[in-house]
Amino acid sequence: MQTPAVGRHRELARLRAAVVAAASGAGRFVLVSGPAGIGKSWLAERAATLATDTGLRVARGNAVDDAGMPPLWPWHRAARELPELAAALDTVTQPGGGPAAQRFRMFTEVAEVLTAAAAPSGLLLVLEDLHWSDPTSLALLTHVATDSAHTELLIVATTRDPMSDPLVAVQPAWLRLPHYRSLPVPALSEPEIRYWLEQLERPPTLAPHIHQRTAGTPLLVRLLLDSDTDDPLPGIHRLVLSQLERLTPHDIDILSAASVLGERIDQDLLTAVCLRARDPHHPNRSLDPRPDGGSARDDRDAGQPVLGGIQADEWGSAADERGQLTAGARWQVMRDRVSRALDAATAAGVVRRFDDGALGFAHALVRDAVYADLAPSRRAEFHRGAAEALCAVGGPDSAVAGAIATHWRHARPDSAQGREWSRRAARAARASAAHDEAIRFGQWAIDAAGVTASDAERAELLIELARDEFAAGRVAASLEHCVEAAELAEQAERPDLLAAAGLVVQGVTTPTVMTQLDMLCGKALRLLDPDTHPDLIARVLAQRALSAADRGLGAKARELSDEALRAARRSTDPDVALDAIHARHLALSAPEFLDERTELAAEAIEIAVDAEQPLAQLWGYVWTADAALQRGDLSALDDALDHIELLADRRHLPLARWHLLRLRATRAVLVGDFPAGLAADTAAFDLAVSIGDYSLAGLHHAFRGMYAVIVGHIDRVELTAALASLAFAPKITIAQLFAPMMHALAGDLDEAAALFEPFRTIPDTLEIGPRWSGTVYSVGLIAELLADAETADRVYRAMAGCERYYSADGTGALICVGSLARVRADNARVAGHLAEAVDLYRDGLTMDIAIGAHPFIALGHLGLARTHYARADFPAARAAAEQAAAAFRRLRMPHRLVAADALLRDITTATRAADPLTPREREVHGLLATGLSNRDIAARLVLSERTVETHVRNILTKLALPNRNAIRR
Repeated sequence: MQTPAVGRHRELARLRAAVVAAASGAGRFVLVSGPAGIGKSWLAERAATLATDTGLRVARGNAVDDAGMPPLWPWHRAARELPELAAALDTVTQPGGGPAAQRFRMFTEVAEVLTAAAAPSGLLLVLEDLHWSDPTSLALLTHVATDSAHTELLIVATTRDPMSDPLVAVQPAWLRLPHYRSLPVPALSEPEIRYWLEQLERPPTLAPHIHQRTAGTPLLVRLLLDSDTDDPLPGIHRLVLSQLERLTPHDIDILSAASVLGERIDQDLLTAVCLRARDPHHPNRSLDPRPDGGSARDDRDAGQPVLGGIQADEWGSAADERGQLTAGARWQVMRDRVSRALDAATAAGVVRRFDDGALGFAHALVRDAVYADLAPSRRAEFHRGAAEALCAVGGPDSAVAGAIATHWRHARPDSAQGREWSRRAARAARASAAHDEAIRFGQWAIDAAGVTASDAERAELLIELARDEFAAGRVAASLEHCVEAAELAEQAERPDLLAAAGLVVQGVTTPTVMTQLDMLCGKALRLLDPDTHPDLIARVLAQRALSAADRGLGAKARELSDEALRAARRSTDPDVALDAIHARHLALSAPEFLDERTELAAEAIEIAVDAEQPLAQLWGYVWTADAALQRGDLSALDDALDHIELLADRRHLPLARWHLLRLRATRAVLVGDFPAGLAADTAAFDLAVSIGDYSLAGLHHAFRGMYAVIVGHIDRVELTAALASLAFAPKITIAQLFAPMMHALAGDLDEAAALFEPFRTIPDTLEIGPRWSGTVYSVGLIAELLADAETADRVYRAMAGCERYYSADGTGALICVGSLARVRADNARVAGHLAEAVDLYRDGLTMDIAIGAHPFIALGHLGLARTHYARADFPAARAAAEQAAAAFRRLRMPHRLVAADALLRDITTATRAADPLTPREREVHGLLATGLSNRDIAARLVLSERTVETHVRNILTKLALPNRNAIRR
């Protein structure tokens, strides 16, 4: 008996409104929620009917209560009705990018496909039972829903209350969507139950009793009405079991086997499971009496029924003329018996047929009750049969490995089969970038290994788990398992596994992490045989070089990276070569190694193209762009940006798009196009957030901070945001310098000085290597803002030889501040090396003018004006300050303009103090000195004689001279 449309008029009206809105191009995302049995699936079916009647396409997917459910299962189910969706889901397997980039590329492709499929007539996507969904499916739903507001796409999802933790985690993002609608489904009221009874011609006086017993849950109402019993209602379990009383024991046993397979029932798979099960009444008999193809005659002679109620003569009727039972015959007999059992269960209301034609339990709670009633040994037997049946059916691991692993885990948690299939399920989840699921299956594999697996086998499993944990961002857990795996590898005398454990975690600059990784790699290097493991040696050396570079050991990083590169030259594996090139490039990230870095970038691009590794190509072009900035070659920079854009477009690499936006922001600021630079930076930040890479998102605040330094101002709101971002920044010196820099820029000089104190001597001790240039620049900038002459002198001396370059060093140009000659000149000026500062400013102006770096040309003129002013060369100071002021006005840099105007006022005051005469008085003074009379001077200057007399009096007064003869003398 189906639940009638009782008490759901409001919900149906809201669904109808959502269908109409989507059909008109205003997408909707409706989440139908409520407790088990409240009628969520019924509403989803009605939504599908409304959509079909309105002309919308309909695609349905659902999660299942099965730990072996493959990642993205609801989406793959929906793809049965949308073939183009299946192709989009497969884009995660395309090469290029890390886990986050691969997943984002697939998410974007799915959103675009659904938008296209929805146009022009509309599309309803139904996703049921999200409380069982995997986190990756929910993340994809969030992405698609975010992009669907102005499309013809209607999403109707259902979930059980209370919500699962993954659902709770995504709720805030859904609530922010303007087109999101929450549709909680209430219980039925007593009058609504009375109406239901009237529709069934049952006494309406039963309504109060039924409402009290069921709390208005439609499923319980239906089961109670179907039970034909006046017994008090103890709950769903009792009701379901009462429904089963209508079935024969053999039907119940087949239904029990079905409950092991899940809520939906695959008759062929259920048949296969039953063929592998034993009759509970005859424990020594299999459902299939002749697994070896023997005669059916023996079973007839035995006269005993087999599981499922199939009598021996039924098997005999399927035998051939020799009395042999073929596999096909056995299959058909059992399938007929399964069909009869399901028909009986359907008549009893325990099983129902869904709109898509599939059979399944009437509700998940019904399936749960049947499953819970199984004896543990019987449940394990069915799970084992399900695992074996799925193995026999076969199929890609992405579809079956998780289910098989789950069944083995229930059948025998420590079995070799369970370990192998858990491992295969983890690999399949990994291929779908579903790392949370891969971690779960990886842990299962380790559990199944127990103490029976060898040390080497357990080490391999731990390394695989650690890789998935690292990909999911669980660095601490990943490192812990790497250390555990390394210990097992040592015990097993497997240096290759020891090396593999040391190579899992990469790019983490936390000191404790780097120390542990360095220890693992050091042990591996001592044990690896150069003849047996040359590639691993190259990779481990590269890893150690990266670690040394991150710890500030520049010389050690260059030494190790050189060894790694030489070892990689002997390898035929492009991945090994690219790892070594990456380590070498980082080790050489300082101004003086520009030529070799340029060569490494070109080599990386060439290898990556041949090896079809778009991410390595990206690094090559990013390095090329950085080198072009350091040389001041904007044409080469633009060429590199074009290649990065091609990669972003062709490969759908979000990381490439982020680098493109970041470099465009850098270039725009360099030439003074501040609006374009800020817009590109904002787009890069939004992209980083959508990818979920908050390390990239944090660079947005660093960029805005450096922009504030260039324009000479930061307000309090920006200061607060910039300082808050430091909580997520790595604990490295260049990041720690950001706080005193921002405080000094904001005018909090005492706070800045206190924070800056531990870093004042860094230029004397910091090794040349990655981030050296940026760190020393930051120290010098703060010294300038604080007028710290001693520290500025350290920076001035440390940067000797860098003045022929522009400000990029190979570590990724967050922002380019033009010529390093101007940067060094700023520190020379603050340190009091004024003559040297004038020469450096002039060199810097030549360099910045050559590339059109307009903000830094203006800053160069301002610095030069301040230097001339300090040297009391007021005419030169005025000329430079006027050029700076004009440029700041043109570039709309008001705070810098205020500084230039203030300097001009100071120059005027100082000029007057040094020479109190006006220009006209100075002119008259010069003629007086030659001995000319007032009349002659008046004639020469075309003035009246009286005016000349006034000028003479003023000159004598201002210069405190007794008479005009004193001027001559």
